[in-house]
Amino acid sequence: MNRIERYLGRVLVQHALLVLLVLLSLFVFFEFLNQLGKMEKDYGLAEVVHYSLFKLPVYGYELFPLAVLIGALIGLGGLANQSELIVLRVTGWSLPRIFWALMKSVALLWALFFVLGEGLAPKSEVAAEKVRMEALHENFSIGQGRDLWVRERNRLVHIGKVVSDQVFLNVRVYELNQSRLQSWTQAKRAEYRNGEWVLLKARQNRLSWEADAEVANLLNQAQEALGQPASSSHQWLQRTQQTLAKTPFLFSLTPEQLQRLSVKTRHMGVLDLYDYIGFLEANELDAEHFKLAFWRKIAMPFVQVGMLLMVFPLVFGSQRQVSMGQRVFVGVLIGLSFHLLNQVFGNLSVVYQLPAFLGAFLPSLVLVLLAGWLLARRR
Repeated sequence: MNRIERYLGRVLVQHALLVLLVLLSLFVFFEFLNQLGKMEKDYGLAEVVHYSLFKLPVYGYELFPLAVLIGALIGLGGLANQSELIVLRVTGWSLPRIFWALMKSVALLWALFFVLGEGLAPKSEVAAEKVRMEALHENFSIGQGRDLWVRERNRLVHIGKVVSDQVFLNVRVYELNQSRLQSWTQAKRAEYRNGEWVLLKARQNRLSWEADAEVANLLNQAQEALGQPASSSHQWLQRTQQTLAKTPFLFSLTPEQLQRLSVKTRHMGVLDLYDYIGFLEANELDAEHFKLAFWRKIAMPFVQVGMLLMVFPLVFGSQRQVSMGQRVFVGVLIGLSFHLLNQVFGNLSVVYQLPAFLGAFLPSLVLVLLAGWLLARRR
């Protein structure tokens, strides 16, 4: 970077970080107020503070694009009010050159927040939920329900209660053979020991079709007496049961994966989403919501480009004095509009079974096209 690029980048980064600090303070404060209403005997002020602070990395990662948008509007708007951008244009700096100079600083800042969001934010979200659930003695949450169903090819696993990432209660395992129930195993408790899941005090039931020659002969004689043709085979469903004090439980999810699944989809890391999508597809389960979350994370750099590009028609299109409050209002309005657009396109792609990457990239493409159209009109 030359001196002018460093100056532009410094102005943008300083204002973006300042806006991010203000937004984080507001969001954490509102989260703190929300948790105060849930205080109980074991969920006191200390747990509420810990829960709210653990949310900082999560909110920081999610609010970063909006902070860059508002920070760019304030920073570049201030330069425009002081006629510094006019001087820069007169000296031969084109809009693409200014945009590229700003993108260098945004890319460096984005790399930092990407590491934060992919590495720290999911763990911080797990820690926050763990603090709250342990204090309130709630069930270890995976998704929205209290129980958990998992399909693994020819097996169905039902877990009545997920106490923690290493302890299950009321576990049932159904073994299927060509859509026919072959056996099922019930256990009051399952634990993760020495790198594998183990069922404790399990009852295993097996089903089989067996023929009894003596009974078959009597039935054939009865059919012949009634004038009906004799059947070549008569089979009865037999059930055998045995009790096992401890037996291995072949379960594909490890405690680490369960911790990731307890996090909301949008907070999971890219690699975690990719692994879980593979697991769902291997077991012929619906993975569209996870695919949408995965492609939205891949599309985040393009969203950032669109956000920054949207600043240019607003700053360079008018050289009159505009107050900071007006720029903040415009930035928040653009951010909320994009969020609404992102949700609409994403949900439509899931409902109408469109490609997930289309629902993730289309909002950023619309943002870039809109910014280009406005800039062309302003010029």
